[in-house]
Amino acid sequence: MIHKLTLHKNFITWVIQQLEKENIPCYRTTGNDRNGDILLINPEQVPRVQEIIRWMNRQFNG
Repeated sequence: MIHKLTLHKNFITWVIQQLEKENIPCYRTTGNDRNGDILLINPEQVPRVQEIIRWMNRQFNG
């Protein structure tokens, strides 16, 4: 369980870094937020974030 939590934490950190490289401001949520692990500052950027996540999925999950 600790291993899975560590992987998840590192993955979220990496995703936030990738979004920042794309000039998409975001923050890590805290306290087991039911809305997710990453808070986007500008909701208009959601479609671009979805594209990035899909790209990551294709790259690393085949």
